[in-house]
Amino acid sequence: MQRIGLYYPYVHFRKEQWIKAAALYWPGLARVVPPGFPVTDPDLVKALRDELDFVTDVDPTEAAAAVAPAFLKAIEDHGPELRRRFLATAATRPFNTHNGNLAELGMGQRIVNAEPTPLGDVRTLPRDERPLAGLYPHEVDPRLAEALRGDGLAVPAMRSRISRSSGVTWLAMDPVLAWIYKCVLTEELARRTRYAPITDQVAAHSATDGWDSDRIAAAMLGELPRPAGSDETTRLGLMAVQCVLPDGLRSVPVAKIIQLRKDHQAEFNAFTQAVDKAAADLREHVVGIEDRAALEQYLRLQFDESIALPLEDLRKAMSGLNLKTFYSALNYKFEVPALAAAASGWAGNVPIAAGSLAFAAVNLRQATAEARDAQLGSSPVSYLLRVERNLKPTTLVRRVARTLGRAAGSGI
Repeated sequence: MQRIGLYYPYVHFRKEQWIKAAALYWPGLARVVPPGFPVTDPDLVKALRDELDFVTDVDPTEAAAAVAPAFLKAIEDHGPELRRRFLATAATRPFNTHNGNLAELGMGQRIVNAEPTPLGDVRTLPRDERPLAGLYPHEVDPRLAEALRGDGLAVPAMRSRISRSSGVTWLAMDPVLAWIYKCVLTEELARRTRYAPITDQVAAHSATDGWDSDRIAAAMLGELPRPAGSDETTRLGLMAVQCVLPDGLRSVPVAKIIQLRKDHQAEFNAFTQAVDKAAADLREHVVGIEDRAALEQYLRLQFDESIALPLEDLRKAMSGLNLKTFYSALNYKFEVPALAAAASGWAGNVPIAAGSLAFAAVNLRQATAEARDAQLGSSPVSYLLRVERNLKPTTLVRRVARTLGRAAGSGI
């Protein structure tokens, strides 16, 4: 069964190239959208959602209720220490929402922070300099929200430019605390849905740390959660896409990605299944290895064996097929017209010879296409060859030349 990615910690995807690469590998992405959250997707995401049903919104209400007791116990057991670390009542602290919009702090005091600091980058800053992070009210259970406010770990905050509507009170808290909460919530959602947590934030914390009340308390009290590293399946898949589209993905229209997925769904399925199998084999062999460099080395070796080398073999096979086509065309050119003319009794008649050659060429193209499709159909990485040939971004040189050509033609 193909896996669906669970995007975190934000609602809105932050990087255009990342979401395009994800659309070339993942069957679909889910994201956490609390009830009433003002979603404002760009046209790129709308197209993927409408044409491929690629984006699914997940309500976190039940998961938020499930994780609340562990946080409540951590607050009960370590309240004084948590207040010393995460007190959120200082009016001078700036405030971010997860959307990166302006907000208001202290029920009316407007705080401007137009370029929010990523939550994963702020742990090293002094507490009073860390911008508060906002959680939407419906992604936190009411019991936990009350406890956070009661202990001074969160303060109410009114948004100002998240949407035109007003009156929604966010929970503003220390970003480290917000990060931990988002990761715990994501893990619970992943458990309930079997979605695979995935992020485009380099500084993110892992959403699969085995969170319980003790683990939550340890992270709150200073033990660093593991950095988010997408699992083996995710990394192998995205490495494969980058292998055939090394750069310039921004210049590929999303319509081409959508068309590719629609036209080659069977090959896409075979490719994702091959990646899943390669990742499962890798996990079986590296279980227990804690050295990061060693894991990276095994990952590269598995990628070469399961994806890069089969792709190169397929390229060579397709190249060989083209050579055979070339020689076959020469044979048709010299043999078919003469045979056709002799059979008709019109030897030397140019129109008949030309027509016979054209008919032969049609048959040849059909045979070549069938041979090509058979070759592609036998390889689990044939989808990558489709990506490479259909979506190769134009080079800078070509774009400049085309621009100069248009300028010359217009007399500029």
